[in-house]
Amino acid sequence: MANTKKTNTKTSAKTTKTTKTNQTQKKTSGRKNQKKHGKWEKVLLVIVLALLAVWYLTGRPALTISDSGVFITLREEPLINRLTGKEILPYAKPEEIVFEDKSYEPSSEASFSNTKEDAAAAEVNAGKDENAANAEVKTAKKDKTEYSSQADLNYPEDDPLHFGNPSDALNDLSKNKNYLMIKPQYSLSYNTETLCPNWVAWHLDADDIGDADRSDDFRPDPDLPAEWYAVKKADYQYNAYGYDRGHVCPSADRTATKEDNSMTFLMTNMVPQSPDNNRVIWMHFENYERELVKEGNELYIIAGPLGSGGRGAKGSFTEIPVKTKSGEVYSMNVPAFTWKVLIAIPQGQADMDRITKDTKVIAINVPNQMGMGKTGDWEQYITTIDYIEQETGYDFFELLPDEIEDILEAKTYSYSK
Repeated sequence: MANTKKTNTKTSAKTTKTTKTNQTQKKTSGRKNQKKHGKWEKVLLVIVLALLAVWYLTGRPALTISDSGVFITLREEPLINRLTGKEILPYAKPEEIVFEDKSYEPSSEASFSNTKEDAAAAEVNAGKDENAANAEVKTAKKDKTEYSSQADLNYPEDDPLHFGNPSDALNDLSKNKNYLMIKPQYSLSYNTETLCPNWVAWHLDADDIGDADRSDDFRPDPDLPAEWYAVKKADYQYNAYGYDRGHVCPSADRTATKEDNSMTFLMTNMVPQSPDNNRVIWMHFENYERELVKEGNELYIIAGPLGSGGRGAKGSFTEIPVKTKSGEVYSMNVPAFTWKVLIAIPQGQADMDRITKDTKVIAINVPNQMGMGKTGDWEQYITTIDYIEQETGYDFFELLPDEIEDILEAKTYSYSK
């Protein structure tokens, strides 16, 4: 019995000792783990702070997605540039943007159909009394020649030119500065001198929006006449000039099928746009258009470039030189503005008959500059269709009854969030 008690006592003592040892080891291990965790937490904190510092020093970059792709844009001039006094990171400082700025000079070549309307619009630009000239423009609209009328007629409902052909473009090789191209997805007037569309028109309703992925296949337009230069993806030379390949008819407006989306990536549907114009203002307005469609509307939209001279990510340019392998040099115009006009009506039939004086119309004219996001969104560039007509010489929605057309084109859209 005595030996048994001694053995039990020894065993109990060993157990107690082992337990204490285990507890000590656990405490030691716990302290080590806490130190490891604490160490990694400090490392993680340092990494986060370092990333924040880099983000701030490099101009608070943000990821943006637009029809031209996914981009990193700078929200302000990089602090590192200001501290060093050198442009370590490329950044175009925003200039003061004045919407009514007419510093660009519209070329006399902007007249396409040589109608009385074009002559009257030219007189506006030449400095003639604006009220008198605008009256002549309105009068000339109602006095189209037979040649012009033929360019406007026979476009069925839901065709983008159902309400008229803005510049009376024709599919005629001799009209190389106003060449009509009709595609199932949109129609356009192409200009071989600017290597850009004069305008692109499309109809948008719920049937145009589906699940097709973005094709991202920028390419020359095979429908251009063989003797004309066809712009390629690489011709925009972003690294040298800093302008996006800006869709006119958006990729996201044509997602019903893969083919529809792919057709928006033809280079005849592109103009050089500053990143802040394309990825911020223009994209936000495109989103708004699709919201109107989701609310049950169908839209007739026309958009295009205006003037010469914009400011991209690499500075200000009026053109982008395009050199071919054979040694020829072309000039792609960089617009001073990008404009858009649209009519929105509830989805339905007999569109021409359903347009009234109360129909929703929107017109915007956006400076092709950097720094666009700092001054507000697209609503700050709302104007009238009359103003866009005056600046471009085009005639929008001219097949509408005169009394309705005049009222709609003088309207300034009232936007409320």
